[in-house]
Amino acid sequence: MEIGRLQIPIPRIDEVDFVRNDSITQLYLWYSKLIENEAVGTQVLAALREDPRVQALDGHMISHGSNASRFEVETLAMWFLRAIQEYGQDIAENNLNTFLNSDKASVINTLWVLGVEVDKTIDLGNGYQIESVYKMPDSREKRHYLKSDDFFHLLHQIMPKPKAAITCICQVIKAVKGNETFQQGKIKDEEFWNSYQRLSEIALLFNAVDGVSCIPYYSTSYALHGMPMGIFGGSGGGSNIYDIIGRSSSKISEVSVREIHSLVDAFGALPPGDKLRMTRALSRLSQAKRRLQIEDKILDLGIALEMALLDDNVNNDQLSQSFRLRGSWLIGKDGDDRHIIYRQLRDIYDYRSQVAHSGALCKNDGIKIDEVRKRFQEYSFLAERIIRHLIYNGHPEWSKLILGAI
Repeated sequence: MEIGRLQIPIPRIDEVDFVRNDSITQLYLWYSKLIENEAVGTQVLAALREDPRVQALDGHMISHGSNASRFEVETLAMWFLRAIQEYGQDIAENNLNTFLNSDKASVINTLWVLGVEVDKTIDLGNGYQIESVYKMPDSREKRHYLKSDDFFHLLHQIMPKPKAAITCICQVIKAVKGNETFQQGKIKDEEFWNSYQRLSEIALLFNAVDGVSCIPYYSTSYALHGMPMGIFGGSGGGSNIYDIIGRSSSKISEVSVREIHSLVDAFGALPPGDKLRMTRALSRLSQAKRRLQIEDKILDLGIALEMALLDDNVNNDQLSQSFRLRGSWLIGKDGDDRHIIYRQLRDIYDYRSQVAHSGALCKNDGIKIDEVRKRFQEYSFLAERIIRHLIYNGHPEWSKLILGAI
C-alpha cells in the first residue's frame, strides 16, 4: 500500500473525560468524519480498498475470539489513522501488514475478576497472567471499571468493579464467511476455548489461597496491543458470569503467586472427576467468602467442605462423624492438631445444619452469631487448607487414612 508519509490531525475531543462523555464513541465519530471529509482520510481509505488482501475480506466476519463482527474497510482505515498517531507510521504499517498477511489473529482472552488486585503484572505460568485494570487494553470495560466519580457513584459503592483480569494471548481463525459462525461447537478455535476454560479454573484456584477470594465477573477478549482493529473493532462480545459479587478485595502477594503456580500445575494433573468436584467446592468456597450474611457464609462453607470430604458417602452414613474424622486425619499434623481441626469441623457442620434446617443461626439454641462471625476466617482458612491438600495429593482411600494405614 503506497500512501507516503501522513500527517494525521489530532482529535479535537477530551479523551480523558470519562464522566460526561463516552470518549470511545467520540473517537469513532471523529475518525469516521476524517475518512469521509479530510484528504488524508480519503487517501488511506482509497488505498485500502485497492489492496487485494483487504478485498479478500469483503463479506467476512472478523473474529474477536468469543465473538465476531462484520469486516468493514472504513473501520480498518479508522484504526490505521489512529495507530499512526499512537505508534508512528512505520509500526502502524507493519502491524497492518501482519494482520492482512495472516490467516490467524492474536487475541487477549480475558476474564475480569472481582476480589483481587495487583500492583504489577504477575506471571501465572504457561502464558497466563493477572493484570491490573490499569495495564489492560483500552476498552469500554476498562474505562467503565476505572470510573469512580460519575453520577451513579453511590450505586458503585454498593456494586464493586473488577480491579484486575486474568489473561492469555492465543491464536484464533482471523475471518470466516458471513454465513458461518464462530460459536463453540461450530467453527472451533480449540486453543481459544481451552484457554477460556483454564482462565475460569485459575480464578477459582485463587480461592484456595489463604485469605483470598476471587470470583469470575466478565469474560471477553481484545485485539492484541497495536493490532487491528483496536477500540474500533469492539471486543469479543462478552458475558457477565458472576454469581455472588461481594465487596472484599485482596492484594496478591509473592507467596500467593508461588501457591497459585503450584495449584495450577497440581489441578491440571487431577483426574476429570476430581477436577469437577474440586471446581464445585472452590466455587462454593468463593461464594462463602464473598457473601455478606453470616448464615449464607457458613452454609456455603459447609457445602464446600462436604463436597471435598464426603464425595463417596452415597448412603449418607454418619455424615457428621465422617466429616470430622476425614478432615482432621487428612491435614492434622499430630494428635493435638487433629483434635483442634476435629472441633472446628464439628462447629462448621453444626452451624451449617442449623442454617439448612431452620434458616437461621438460632440464638435460643446457644449459638451466638457474633462468635460465628468472629471465627469465620478461621473456618475459611481451614477449608482452604483441606482443599489445597486434596488438589496437591488427590482424594485418599478414606478408611485406610483414618485407620492409619496410609
